[in-house]
Amino acid sequence: MPRHRKPARLYFRDDEQQWVIRDGSTQKRTGFGPRELAEAENALAEYVARKQVSARRGPAHPGELTVGEVLARYADDKGATVAAVKTLIYSIQALVPFWGNLTCDAVKGSTCRRYQRERGKPRLSEMTTKTGKTISRLRTASASTVRRELGVLQAALNHAHSEGLLIHPIAVTLPEAGEVRDRWLTRSEAARLVWNAEPHVRRFILLSLYTGRRATAILELSWTRVDLEKGTIRFRADGEQETNKRRGSIRIPRQLWGHLRRWKCYRGANVVTYRGKSVESVKTGIRRAAERAGLEGVTPHVLKHTAITWAVMKGLGVEDAAEYFNTSPETIRKHYWHHSPHHQERALEIIERR
Repeated sequence: MPRHRKPARLYFRDDEQQWVIRDGSTQKRTGFGPRELAEAENALAEYVARKQVSARRGPAHPGELTVGEVLARYADDKGATVAAVKTLIYSIQALVPFWGNLTCDAVKGSTCRRYQRERGKPRLSEMTTKTGKTISRLRTASASTVRRELGVLQAALNHAHSEGLLIHPIAVTLPEAGEVRDRWLTRSEAARLVWNAEPHVRRFILLSLYTGRRATAILELSWTRVDLEKGTIRFRADGEQETNKRRGSIRIPRQLWGHLRRWKCYRGANVVTYRGKSVESVKTGIRRAAERAGLEGVTPHVLKHTAITWAVMKGLGVEDAAEYFNTSPETIRKHYWHHSPHHQERALEIIERR
């Protein structure tokens, strides 16, 4: 009597210290270690979903196709071309545990709201530091994070329909976009923050305040893209695709140019380094510097917000601000223009006429 083939499953390889997917004679490494069983299970679910998608013929009704299959197809088709690939991976990893085994007809307002509630619950998350130390933290997903994840789900469903997997499109209910906090530093607060920061964090702060770029763009900035002779910085690497989180290039302000010339004497391929090596995050460094300085609500993004706010306060116009900080004029008008001395200037002039 022939033996039944076992379904795809996980097993732990002691020699490699990682979870592996075994499917008949096929073995696929997940890349997840002994403490990452949940992540390995997600990888298994995606693997199974990909196999199911490849076996399908023709468009399916929503009740015949799982969300896991849709996400797997989207990851396969778009993973190599999407600009923000890390965001796509993280979003799919967050979506799969809740949505993976549900069929597409379950995607509606009530389940989207339930997903938001589930993601809002504190969950134990483990991360490994560069020194090999494992840190456990309770984390919750913000409304903006859930909105981004559900946006990926919507994109995956749209892709499934356009590629002939789904017989009709399906709408995802997104959480409302939250109000942007208008937290920015005064000159005095910025000086206190710089004074209380570690050297590599101090570099980040100064770069952020003078360029108004996002944390990732600054931390990934290499010296090869800093031209002190021409006085320019290119935040986007050659061949790198532009995403919604724009980077662009700038002319170097005089004050920052002096710092850059001094920093270049130190070792390291990147501008912001710690002991000669690149830095992945400064969130903890910023938080500790803010605590020592007696400041509240300071994050890396607040520094970007501060840079644009200061420039607009000095009278920088909408178009010039949008060009320098590589953002849209609409963003400048919506979030920063109320700080400008020219805000409603024309309206006030007309209203005050006798």
